[in-house]
Amino acid sequence: MLHTAKNRTFDTLMSYYILYIICVFLNLFISDISVKRGQAITFWWDANCEVKGKWKKDGLTLHNGGRITINQSEDSLSFSLTISKATGEDEGGYTLELSNRKGQVSGSAKVKLLDYALAWRTMDCQANDAVKTALREFRPSNPEAQRLRFLLHGPVGAGKSSIVNSINTVFQGRIKVNAHAPPGTDTTETKTYKTHKIENQQGNELSFVFNDLMGLERQKRCGVLPDDIISAIKGHIIDGYEFNPTSELKTGRYYNSNPTLDDKVHCLVCVIPANKIPLLEEHDIVIMKMKEVGDDVKILEIPRVVLMTHVDKCCPLVNEDLGKIYFSKKVKIAMQDCSIKLGVPMNCIFPVKNYHEENCLDKKMDCLILDALNKIVDFANDYVKKQIE
Repeated sequence: MLHTAKNRTFDTLMSYYILYIICVFLNLFISDISVKRGQAITFWWDANCEVKGKWKKDGLTLHNGGRITINQSEDSLSFSLTISKATGEDEGGYTLELSNRKGQVSGSAKVKLLDYALAWRTMDCQANDAVKTALREFRPSNPEAQRLRFLLHGPVGAGKSSIVNSINTVFQGRIKVNAHAPPGTDTTETKTYKTHKIENQQGNELSFVFNDLMGLERQKRCGVLPDDIISAIKGHIIDGYEFNPTSELKTGRYYNSNPTLDDKVHCLVCVIPANKIPLLEEHDIVIMKMKEVGDDVKILEIPRVVLMTHVDKCCPLVNEDLGKIYFSKKVKIAMQDCSIKLGVPMNCIFPVKNYHEENCLDKKMDCLILDALNKIVDFANDYVKKQIE
């Protein structure tokens, strides 16, 4: 009896040891996978003893057929699972369950889809010159507006001043730093209301300008006040006004009590960094301030667009190749998140990368900037056309 008990104890210990070895190998070879849409998903495992295997996804057993191929070698030592042409439905948790007469173990991993096989928006760098020519020759459709006016607003450090520099860089064919664009900071550097002109290589002014103002801050009485943003949109604020974070402008030297259509803003341009969008909750003070301004803009029927900056910091694929921006799942998710939080339609959100570290022009950066600017000009021109009596 003692001998039998010892044998049973030994067998039990050996079975645990074998299962432990299996677990170790599962942890080594069944690991998380990230694939691009359309690529094949493949899991494999080689056993060191005879076992039976079963593949599951999110708890449901998988079977051969369709895009799924399950293989097990004749000696029951090799197992593989292949799913061809990965789609969104293939994301999730996968488990390989192994068993023999000694017991059962399992190993799990997750599949994540990185990007799209097809671009979800067009990016045509070949059209850069044609778009630039059209924008150089553009004239507003309403004679009461000598030039279209776009107001930049958004959180501190979003890249509002860099937008102006980047657009001037595109049209002048060399790096421009006319607007002061400080490195990342938690407090706004822009203190006064200022109009920035856009010029071509010959120094001729184009028929649209950008107005810059203080950034939005998380404290309620810091940064630009939403009421001052609305006053600027209505054309009441004059260049040179130094914003007061505790009191809105209502009268005085810098208050225009009788603005013309030319003084008013024809498109509100929200600037927000792509890599910060997930961190901004709907109850975040910055988001609440932007939504407050957006609600007033809707009443005024003024178009509103979003320039989503820092896209290279949002997605490693885009950081490696800006031309892949519309293949990026992370960029699209950031845009969808931005659309929900700010209430701006997806077709009014434009991911861009500002000139910052570069010392020469990049056609892919130019393409994104020109595409966004072209749409802003179209939207603003539609607005001034409606004002013709």
